[in-house]
Amino acid sequence: MNGRRLGLPSALLLSAACLLCYANGLTGEFSYDDKAIVRDNPRIRSPDQIEEIFRTEYFGRTKGTGTSYRPVLLVSYALQWWIHGASAVPYHVVNVAFHVLTTLLLAMLLLRLEVPRALVLATALLFAVHPIHSEAVTSVVGRGETQAAALTLGYLLLALRAAEKRSGRAASLAASLSFYLLAALTKESAVAAPALFALCLAWRARGGLLSRLKAAASRGALVYAGSASVLGFVFLLRRAVLGGAIKSDRTGIFTLENPLAPLSPVGRVLNAGLLLVRYLGRMTFPLRLSSDESAWSIRPVGTREAVGWAAVLLIAAISVAAAARLARREPAAFAWLFLLLAFLPASNLPFPTGTIFAERLAYLPSAGFCLIAGRWLTGPIEGETRLSAARLRVFAGVTLLLAARTVIRNPVWSSDELLFANMVRVSPDSAKAHYDYAYMSWDIGETRRALAHYTRATEIYPPYWDAWAGRGRVERALGHLGGAERAYAESVRIAPAYENGHYGLGLTREDLGDRAGAEKTYREGLRWNPQSLPLAYRFALLLSAEKSPAALFAWRRALAIAPGSLPARLGYAEWLYGVGRREEAIAQVREALRRAPRHPPALQLLRELEQGRP
Repeated sequence: MNGRRLGLPSALLLSAACLLCYANGLTGEFSYDDKAIVRDNPRIRSPDQIEEIFRTEYFGRTKGTGTSYRPVLLVSYALQWWIHGASAVPYHVVNVAFHVLTTLLLAMLLLRLEVPRALVLATALLFAVHPIHSEAVTSVVGRGETQAAALTLGYLLLALRAAEKRSGRAASLAASLSFYLLAALTKESAVAAPALFALCLAWRARGGLLSRLKAAASRGALVYAGSASVLGFVFLLRRAVLGGAIKSDRTGIFTLENPLAPLSPVGRVLNAGLLLVRYLGRMTFPLRLSSDESAWSIRPVGTREAVGWAAVLLIAAISVAAAARLARREPAAFAWLFLLLAFLPASNLPFPTGTIFAERLAYLPSAGFCLIAGRWLTGPIEGETRLSAARLRVFAGVTLLLAARTVIRNPVWSSDELLFANMVRVSPDSAKAHYDYAYMSWDIGETRRALAHYTRATEIYPPYWDAWAGRGRVERALGHLGGAERAYAESVRIAPAYENGHYGLGLTREDLGDRAGAEKTYREGLRWNPQSLPLAYRFALLLSAEKSPAALFAWRRALAIAPGSLPARLGYAEWLYGVGRREEAIAQVREALRRAPRHPPALQLLRELEQGRP
């Protein structure tokens, strides 16, 4: 058998390892962001919406906002929706299939790079079962990592063929660039693929480090040029949709999600170094796994704290040593540089990203770690040397322990309740973990538990306006109107343009009988959010109850914002009838029925108005 081919037995072994580890995650529900991106996403419902996928950012927010543009990922969800609809199981199946594919492609790449076969299989097995991958594989939206990784590895294999073979070079080059485009439009971290390609060429070359770098530069010139063109095109698309190559200047990064965002460049670099050390620790000892590390589960260190400088210096020293040892074809040196380059786009090192830390981001970079771990566990291997019985037992034991941890971790992603309860338990200092648990608790009717965790979220992170509004909503439901008013008022003090805060504060003040305060709140909310239907509708109802002449303009404003809103149109009809304009009221109800012919409230109101409602 050709030592550079994976072979069917090895492929079956690696595939089986992936499937056995993730089989218990296949039946989970949609959880967390799965709902917004897949289950409740109107853009993936039919082929007619395909253009909308490419014209909007990842979460579908207003054009010119957001930090993520992933249309190819959304298309993969859309294709499945068109086939089987909202059933969650097939999405999980495809995610595991992508993990199998990535594992096989990783093995194929290492074999092509002439890494000893036993070490390749050890590395791929560790990658197949490592529990830090659970979020990327078991969570439906984790597909961004697995799909991008598979495309990136495909790009590397094809690019190497284009650089090293004369026959079929043009076809290989075109295919590799196509893979790069698809990868970059699947997940932003894939932009590092050309740097990984350069590393592969340097590894394959001969001579000292400088000779290897020169060889990598010359042999890959066509691929680099093509990749630069692809990346430029991706940046143009992002600029058109997001308002910037990375993000729009109008789009901020919420400090809750990434406390590194407001730091100075030096402070951010120091903390990014510490985060890399944290990732390495979690890969080495994956006992504590968490799907949330936002404020303040991880607290940034200051520029005067030695630990940050020590982390950066350590990483720099290891990187210099790895570059020097590359010339000796030491697999661990290649592995470290691969890990570092694959991490770079999401590391917060060159620029702040949307999150401080997430295990899913370690998916492809962990391939480098698995190669280092495989090299350490298997010892020096040359050619087709077999492992000693002792080393084989150690390796098998480590692999089984990692696999068991993965199997234990997978069910956490099967529902929001299990996921958020785990987040609070594992990351008790994360305000977002408490917020998510409170939000879920409210949805299932656990009102007092929701209040406790909203309160804890605001204690951990006082500027958390969403948590203050959630706290106000629960206080109001429990009849604690004074507490609700204070919580909502705090939310709009922190975020004056916050629509939900103004809406909840207005409702609470209505409950308190403070109509003047409620009117002022709605006016202020509409000043910040002139296109808010909830605020405009509620404001019109309040003015109608007060029999204010200004109600006419309020109803017209609500209908101008949303002409198709049946509650607004029927509310306007009620007001018209109340001021003696019966025919106009009937006309408004008929317009509502034209839009929704069988709408029961509209039919009932029309009958009452035509019969002369008392």
